[in-house]
Order: sequence, then C-alpha cells, then structure tokens
Amino acid sequence: MVKPIIGIAPGVVTVNSQMFPGRVRDYVNRDYLKSVTDNGGVPLVLPVTTDATTIERYVGMIDGLLLCGGADVAPLTYGEEPQPKLGGVDPERDQYEIALIRATHAVGKPVLGICRGLQILNVCYGGNLYQDMSELPAGQGTLKHMQGQLAAYGMHHVKVVPGTTLAEYLGTTSDAIAINSFHHQAVKQVATGFQVVAQSADQVVEAIEATAGGLQLGVQWHPEMMQQVNSMQARLFAAFVRACVA
Repeated sequence: MVKPIIGIAPGVVTVNSQMFPGRVRDYVNRDYLKSVTDNGGVPLVLPVTTDATTIERYVGMIDGLLLCGGADVAPLTYGEEPQPKLGGVDPERDQYEIALIRATHAVGKPVLGICRGLQILNVCYGGNLYQDMSELPAGQGTLKHMQGQLAAYGMHHVKVVPGTTLAEYLGTTSDAIAINSFHHQAVKQVATGFQVVAQSADQVVEAIEATAGGLQLGVQWHPEMMQQVNSMQARLFAAFVRACVA
C-alpha cells in the first residue's frame, strides 16, 4: 500500500526569545507527526496562507487533512461578540482553515479535527461555540475539562454513539471510553449536516461527524497525546489514515 499524505494545518506562534524576538513561526507539535507516521501515513505541514491558489495546490498534494489544536476560534467567525473569558485568537488561521476544509471536502478527501480542529470544523459549516465552559447551562460542564498534566492519561469518560464512524474507528465494544481533556471552549450549536457522536457525563459535546458526503470527523480530546500508550486512540489514527488511501 502506498502511504497516504496527510496534510497538517499548523498553529502559529510569535517567538519571544532574545535571538529571534517577534518572529512568527508556523508549528506542529511532534505528537501529531508521530501519530501519522506511527499509523501508516506521511505527514506534510501546510503553512498558513490566505492565497486561494496555494490552498488549492495544498489540497492537490494531500490525501487527507488533519486539523490541530491551538488558539480559540474568533467569535466574529461565527457571528458573536467576544466575551470576557475568551482566550487568544488567530483570525487569519481561522479563515485559512475554513478555506482548507471546504477545498478538501470539495474533492472528497477525509478530514479529522482535533480539539480546536473539531471547533473550526463545526464553525466552518455554520455551528457555533461556547466561548468558555462557564457559559454552559446550569448542570452542564461540571467535570474537569482542562487537566493541565499527564497528557496520555484519560481524565474523564465519554459515551460514544454505537454504529457511528467514530465507534468503528475506535474499535470499541463499549459506549464509554476514558479520554484526556485540554479545552475551555465547547460546541454549542452543532452545524447542519453533522451529528454528535460522543458526549461526556456532564453533557459536553466531545465528538461530531458528518452525516453524509464523505468523512468529516472531529474529536474534542487529544488522541495524538494518547496513541503511543493507548491502543484505542492509535486505532483512531490508523483508521483515518486508511480512509485517506487514494
């Protein structure tokens, strides 16, 4: 089997070191790269751009798209004003990833979003977000969703809907699995054409997937931080990579 090329949309950071003060870097945590290579794919980092021709070229080079975690999605992207607990945003990255998602889907190539990647996938198709977990209705969001340590450790459980693509990819015979948690935003209104396929016990949306039109899947946790010690999370990546084989 020819190894598929998995395009990875990077984060952006401004360097504050004495040697390179103020320099901007496109970056990808090595966990994402290893998760692709460990499970049969070839990672290709796709630097942030607003040029439509470059994005089109990116999509022609890859067999599937992986969206990483990172900065909060800017509320203006989904028609809301910023609230006090909003974190740092990167509007250029938001617009880049939305264009990249749409271009990738238009040619029938799979998309997997992780953490922020789930959120931008939802926003791309008309959904919106809670800008901070404190905005959730009473009785929801009561678990710890920002564990801050032990990245490979499953902090809380999620229930996975049986018969979904996510359940198939995880290879689970149980509807409840332990996942890690590093987020303060969450899906509010699910985008048209998507369904919730995993939730935590406190009713936070933990995964969504498209109901038709090809593979578009997003998970709120970080399987790339777990996959080396957790076979279920490795299966998720392996199944995604197989789905990207042209």
